[in-house]
Amino acid sequence: MKNLFLLIVGLVMFTAQSQAQEQTQAQDTIPFELRRLAYIYDMAKSYNDPAVAKMAIYNLLSYNPQNTSLLDTLALMYFDYNQIASAALTAQDAAKINPNDLFAVELAAVCFERLGVLPKAISFYERLYTEDFDINTLYKIAFMQMQSNNFVESKTNVDIILENTESDKINLRFPKTDKETQDISMKAATYRLKGLIEEAQGNTAAAGDFYQKAIDMEPDFAIAKEELKALTEKE
Repeated sequence: MKNLFLLIVGLVMFTAQSQAQEQTQAQDTIPFELRRLAYIYDMAKSYNDPAVAKMAIYNLLSYNPQNTSLLDTLALMYFDYNQIASAALTAQDAAKINPNDLFAVELAAVCFERLGVLPKAISFYERLYTEDFDINTLYKIAFMQMQSNNFVESKTNVDIILENTESDKINLRFPKTDKETQDISMKAATYRLKGLIEEAQGNTAAAGDFYQKAIDMEPDFAIAKEELKALTEKE
């Protein structure tokens, strides 16, 4: 987490100098109330008192509500204490104020995904993808689009993943049993995703073919084998 003292320095547009004397002089230019709140925040963090630490952040925000560094800090505190809805809303506000705040964009994406608010999660993940074109992010987008019945968009993104040679090198983790997990190549996982899309649209023959293709690539792909078996039993 960012050092809050530096965040406060940002509030007054001051850059600290390396020499101790200059730092002391600079500190004097920071309003006493801001230094007091910074002290409260640091003490509350050291004593593991999140309620007081959050209140200090809120008080600091009252002086500068547009400070996205403070909003990031608050959002992360909410996330750390599993207050996911609060974290999502705070990160969303930070990303709205500063669209280049990728920390807030990513945190909002993760939180809205956890909350099951898929349209918002997709929107934030898409913003991340346009920054780094990471196919891990694109896989998340494609999967959530499938869950949201956005089949055309999901298929388009699935094809982009399959055409990317990195999909052979990246592994994703899937549950194998209640207690075990297994690593599966992203390419095989993406073929399985194609199967899910086709099955959701009622195209059982195509779905079976894609499940089988995933299994051919990863013979121990437990979830794909279960889904193919369930599909066959429906017919």
